[in-house]
Amino acid sequence: MANKSVSSARDERAHSKSETTSSSSSATEAALTESQASSAMTNKEWLNTLYNSLIDAVLVTDLRGTIIEVNQAVTAMFGYEYQELVGCNVGILMPAAMAGQHEQLMQRALDYPEGKNYVIGKTRELEAERKNGSRFPITIHLSKVAWGAEHRYIATLRDISEERKAAETIETLSLFDRNTGLPNRTHFLKLVAHILKEQSIKVVAVNMDFFNRVNIVAGPDESNQILRVIARRLEHFVASFGGFVGKDIEDRFWLAVPVSGNSAGEFRHDRSKALLALLRQEVIVQGRSYYFTGSIGLARADRGNEASQVIANAETAVHEAKANGRDQYSEYKRVMTAQVVDDFRREEQLRHAIEKGHLECWLQSKVDANQRWVAAEALVRWRHYEEWIPPNKFIPLAERLGLIVPIGQFMLESVARILPRARALFPNFEIAVNVSPRQFRSEHFAENVIRTFQRLNAPLEGLKLEITESLLVDDSDQVQQTMERLKAHGVTFSIDDFGTGYSNLRRLQWMPVGEVKIDRAFVHAGMQSERERALLDTIVTMGANLSLERVAEGIETIEQFEYLRELGCQQFQGFYFHRPEPALDWLKKLSELKVSE
Repeated sequence: MANKSVSSARDERAHSKSETTSSSSSATEAALTESQASSAMTNKEWLNTLYNSLIDAVLVTDLRGTIIEVNQAVTAMFGYEYQELVGCNVGILMPAAMAGQHEQLMQRALDYPEGKNYVIGKTRELEAERKNGSRFPITIHLSKVAWGAEHRYIATLRDISEERKAAETIETLSLFDRNTGLPNRTHFLKLVAHILKEQSIKVVAVNMDFFNRVNIVAGPDESNQILRVIARRLEHFVASFGGFVGKDIEDRFWLAVPVSGNSAGEFRHDRSKALLALLRQEVIVQGRSYYFTGSIGLARADRGNEASQVIANAETAVHEAKANGRDQYSEYKRVMTAQVVDDFRREEQLRHAIEKGHLECWLQSKVDANQRWVAAEALVRWRHYEEWIPPNKFIPLAERLGLIVPIGQFMLESVARILPRARALFPNFEIAVNVSPRQFRSEHFAENVIRTFQRLNAPLEGLKLEITESLLVDDSDQVQQTMERLKAHGVTFSIDDFGTGYSNLRRLQWMPVGEVKIDRAFVHAGMQSERERALLDTIVTMGANLSLERVAEGIETIEQFEYLRELGCQQFQGFYFHRPEPALDWLKKLSELKVSE
């Protein structure tokens, strides 16, 4: 009985616990169901917030293009309210013509097998239309997704107005000059190339002369204003010829005029003169008047020719106009290209000659009134293989390229090696060497001369530097200081080609110059007419009145020598006495003279 009671009590407790557990489980399930429902609602709201926070516009349509859902970016982009869009065909967001095309594309998309659709999954650029009718460019990316038991299209749209504007700005900057708005060199070249497919063309290169002074005097803003004025004038000038204008860097312009028949010849003369006159016209900017000139180069290209070549030819011609004095025009000729090519090759050869030591120092003796050797001039010579290059062919080139400085250094070192041997034979012997203005004005020129002669144990007392009159025109203080520094070490100075430059005679009195060389042109002309002889007499007398030694160069006849000796010249140089020869040969003859005394 007791056992039964216990058993019954246990069963009652188990039943009671089961009921309690069942009740607790139901409550838990109910709580979970409520929590899940609350969580699901929260996720939906969160996704909706995320959907409407996207920068890109997103809309959902059915397979026929009916709008089912849009986010807030769509309404902001197109200016519609939400209810104005839902239920409408997506064509409402496009121009009418585009909407029709889009509907056809969507129909074709339905007809394509899966995986072979050229619309779905692709990003395209389209033109969209806002509610107010304004149009703008967009990109659209279309995706096809399962939506319950059906399929939907999700379109992602992005306004690319700013990107398109930036691209157009970049294109403008790459094709047009920012200041004048004219086609730049690259674009001008393309335009010329396009014309040459159909007809001939005349290209004119225009360089303003010394325009960079405006930048220094008035600044870049004012110079840019001037360039804009010139650009507009050039545009007006070529408009009646059916041409156009381009802008190169700095102050350079291009003109292009389609031509046929003899009109090219007409442009070369009448129009070129008119263009030069146009460039001379007054330009008024900020109340200030400016006057300019220009150098013009013309070149013609016939149909089928290369645009780059006619551009290069016009540039070659404008360089010719500059070399001829500026404020003029030059018509391209093939010989110009030949000259440029020759100069370029000569430059390469000259650089090689300097580096490899192919230059030579020759000497030509000077004599006194008794025809005794008393001095010499060192002359640079260049042997290119078996060819001797005349100095007038490479010295101007060396001046232009700055190569005259290393050439001058080579000559100084050569004289420093020769001079001690010459003075060992004749103690007062002098050797002169030409110094270009560029070399003379180079930094530390005087110190370099002194160090060079000290290093080679050569006496500076026997060195004479021949300088040109042009050196005395500018930077007179600096030039005088350099000359005084060298004079203190025994160096003397001579004015080469006296009478051909622009010497300020008063300044010449201040400079430590002890000698003038009468140019060969005066010597030769003085024997031809009374008038020329009077000029020769005046130059020699001028040198005497300035208490300067007078050296006559270019003496080729006994008559010239005797006349100039009677006139008062003290030294003489020329083929009549001695031709230039290599240094070793010259030293050998100088030794023979010493032995024969």
